[in-house]
Amino acid sequence: MTNRDECIAILDNFGEEQLGSIVVILKSMKDVFDKALEEALDEAYCQKLYQNYLDDPDPEKDDELSFDEAVEALGITLP
Repeated sequence: MTNRDECIAILDNFGEEQLGSIVVILKSMKDVFDKALEEALDEAYCQKLYQNYLDDPDPEKDDELSFDEAVEALGITLP
């Protein structure tokens, strides 16, 4: 029996009022799992970006640029 089949078999034993409460619980759990998955994917993406930076052989990657230099390089005129 699959997990889905087992869940359905268990749910078949609940009354309609109990199922209403279970729906609320399941929706809350899904929201928690979705948020945790989203955060894990964001963290993995950030880690990949950081690893790409570390692996970049460009010798100038650690050169610093002041705010004014960045503004000038982008051709932005500040008021």
